Amino acid sequence: MIGKHIKGKSFRGLLNYLFGKDGARQIGGNMEGTNPRELAAEFGISRRLNPKVSRAVYHASLSLAHKESLDDDTWDEIAQKYLQAMGFDMNQYVVVRHIDRTHEHIHIAASRIQLDGTTVSDSWDDRRSEAVIRKLEQEYNLQSVQPSWEKDKHSPTTGERRHIARTGEESVRVRLQRSLDQATHDHPTMPELIERTQQQGINVRVGYTRTGIVKGISYQLDGVAFSGTHLGKAYTFPGLQKHRGVNYSPKRDDKRIQKLMEQAVEHPTPAVPPKQDDKHIQKLMEQTVENTTPAVTQTNSLPTREPTNWEQIRLNLSQQYNLPNSLLTELYEKGWLYASLAGQAIFVERTLDDLPTLAKQLEPTGNFTTIPLNSERTKNGSFWIATDATVERAVLLSNPIEVLSLIALESTVDKEKRKPTLYWSVGDSEQIPLEFLRSIDTVVIAFKDHEKVENLIAEILAELPQAKQVSPSEAGWNGMLTNNHLQPNQRRIPELQNWEL
Repeated sequence: MIGKHIKGKSFRGLLNYLFGKDGARQIGGNMEGTNPRELAAEFGISRRLNPKVSRAVYHASLSLAHKESLDDDTWDEIAQKYLQAMGFDMNQYVVVRHIDRTHEHIHIAASRIQLDGTTVSDSWDDRRSEAVIRKLEQEYNLQSVQPSWEKDKHSPTTGERRHIARTGEESVRVRLQRSLDQATHDHPTMPELIERTQQQGINVRVGYTRTGIVKGISYQLDGVAFSGTHLGKAYTFPGLQKHRGVNYSPKRDDKRIQKLMEQAVEHPTPAVPPKQDDKHIQKLMEQTVENTTPAVTQTNSLPTREPTNWEQIRLNLSQQYNLPNSLLTELYEKGWLYASLAGQAIFVERTLDDLPTLAKQLEPTGNFTTIPLNSERTKNGSFWIATDATVERAVLLSNPIEVLSLIALESTVDKEKRKPTLYWSVGDSEQIPLEFLRSIDTVVIAFKDHEKVENLIAEILAELPQAKQVSPSEAGWNGMLTNNHLQPNQRRIPELQNWEL
């Protein structure tokens, strides 16, 4: 049996997701409600007992191995025993069964706040959950599966196993995994981890995008390099934080990380020629940093730029959407916004590496038409803007106009109080850079017409437990920006000379 669990903030968002799947049915629990609205209201009772708890939502899923099956009553019984063993003995909970996958599984939505107002501890809950699941497997004669902290590692290849059998020596991959496990046992900061590994002769490289955002990590030992992805998901940059408890704060750590890498270059560890059996591994490592986006071949599929049309486009955007001229000019100069031959505004979508992936053409109706850059659409691009090289906060918005509108609105806030923010427009769930967002403490879902995208919001909340949702009302952020201009007593959006994008 496989178990996963996360903590979140929105009962309604989770319940909408659980009950929104085809064939989903409620099979157990200790609550009266039978739909998301009723259950969310009921969960509100325990939330009010301890409003200081920000992440009151507990979401666990339990899955059987393929070809195993249990009836609803047995599943409900297992859910009760699982929760009790995890410390949920006086808590509201509901059990929902899904049939959307080939293996049987259930979801448990529970309140972390007990009915006496205390909170269930989450100390070492990953390890405790695995221990509980092992006992349940024995009790119900279920197939045992590899614990999640072992699955985070990539298993040795056939060649590596032969090498171990022949020489008795561990491969470079296994030695790196073991060293990183030891170096992260006490939840160090990212610079502390890098310093520890350097002392063991491991060269660590952290890759940054051109805008200064971390995109991956790689390790080199005895002349053999591995990206975090090739070691296993627990050894990627976000995986170190999520699975190994490494603490990372861009503002605090990035300068120190850069300095440690520079010192490693100045005093490199002598490279030992790779052993013959490791050469086939080295050939696979053409890229040493995971998530490195390959260069996009420029084609002529993007609408042709027409500079003579730009002034009219700028004027239209300024008058129709009340967007500041200085902001529009900054975007135009960076190539993220331009005018087409047909006289329409073209917003360029990009990866976090700043490589173009799509164009969004603004239609007279206010809707957007997608124009691919290549025949095969790149999923991880979007129209985005970061106000600083180090991001402490991310806001997910509906479209480019909403992005620019919120930037304009937040520009009125005192600069010293503004957090460096990534504004990211979202058309579908495949556009969301989940791995990157998991490393950010503050993620805000700020979609216009949020009721029309409830399923998308529920998916995001399930994947990003730290996310919170805000509503800009039906008019959206651009409506609020327009209202700001129409109100004579309101402070008007300033024409800043330096947007620091």
